[in-house]
Amino acid sequence: MNGSDYILMVKELRCVICWNLIEQNVSPCDAHHVGIGEDRHDFAVAALCKEHHQGATGIHGMHRKAFHSFWKTSDILLLAWTARELHK
Repeated sequence: MNGSDYILMVKELRCVICWNLIEQNVSPCDAHHVGIGEDRHDFAVAALCKEHHQGATGIHGMHRKAFHSFWKTSDILLLAWTARELHK
């Protein structure tokens, strides 16, 4: 499997914020790359709905640090939740 295939699989998942913190089943999702600059990798992506990816309460809308503080998450937790969904 290559990175593009992995991203397509993640996009079919439900949003890990919606599911784990709001108990809503929202899909399909965007694949949010975790990491900055050269640290970004196609196998390090989290399943986030449009709102939680780019919206007002999203990681790009609020910016990373504020997003994680507001939702009480971390990059590692987003990846772990995504991996758990992939392996169901």
